[in-house]
Amino acid sequence: MRICSIIVNMLSLKTLLKLQQKKYRREYGCFIVEGKKGVLDALASKQEVVQLVMTKKFAREEEAFGGSKERLLVDDHDFAKIADTVTPSGVAAVVKMPTYELNKIAGGQLVAVLEDIRDPGNLGTMIRTADWFGVSGLLLLGGADPYQAKVVRASMGSLFHLPIIVSQDAKGDLLKLQKQGFSLVVTRPELAQTQQIKAKLKGKVALIFGNEARGTSREVDQLANQSISIPRYGQAESLNVAVSFGILLNQLKLAV
Repeated sequence: MRICSIIVNMLSLKTLLKLQQKKYRREYGCFIVEGKKGVLDALASKQEVVQLVMTKKFAREEEAFGGSKERLLVDDHDFAKIADTVTPSGVAAVVKMPTYELNKIAGGQLVAVLEDIRDPGNLGTMIRTADWFGVSGLLLLGGADPYQAKVVRASMGSLFHLPIIVSQDAKGDLLKLQKQGFSLVVTRPELAQTQQIKAKLKGKVALIFGNEARGTSREVDQLANQSISIPRYGQAESLNVAVSFGILLNQLKLAV
C-alpha cells in the first residue's frame, strides 16, 4: 500500500480521479472529502489531511482557506471530474485513511457491528448516528466502502471521530469481541414479542445490524448471544435500517 502521507509530491489530477475507485483508495491509503464543511471537519479532526484541491476561483475567494496545507489548483472543468456532487463547491481534501485495531473499540461498553450494509446513504447515516450516541466504534462486515464519497458525505463529519474497522475475518472478530466480554446481540425484525431491552441488555454489548433486505447471516446468528426487535404498532412492513439503528441505540442508552 502506498500511504498518502509518505508521498513527497502532491497527488496529481490523474491520481485523484483514481481515488473514486475502492481499489485505488486502498492502494494509496487515502480518500477524498468534498465540500467546504467536509474539508473544515477534516482539518479540525485528528485525521491527517494530506493536501487540498480547489478551483482557482475558490482559491481567489478563500485565500487563507486551509492555512499552509499543500494545494492543487485546478480549473472548474477538472474539479467537476473529481467531484461527486451535482454542484461542486470548488474545494476538496485528500485525507489519509485511518487504521484501527479491534482493541481500540473493545475498550468501551457499546460497539456496533454492521453486516453487509450496502446502501451508502444508510451506512453514512449509521456512522453519524453511532457518533451521536457515543458508540465506541464500528466493525463493518462487508457492505459499502466507508470511504466512498456518498458515505463520507452522509456521515456529516462523524467519519473523522468514530473508529471504524473493516473486518477481514468476520467470525474471528466476533469471537474476539465475545472473549473480551461482549454480548453479541442481533436485531431480528420478525420477532413477534416485545423485547425488554432494559432488562436484557446489560454489560458490554455488540449490537449487530444486518443487510437492509436479508438481515443478519446464518453464521452471525449462530454466534449471537441473544436477539432483539423493535415492537410494531402499525401496519408498516419494515423500518429503514438506519432508522432502526437510531431507535435501538437510544433504547440502549436509556437502559444504562
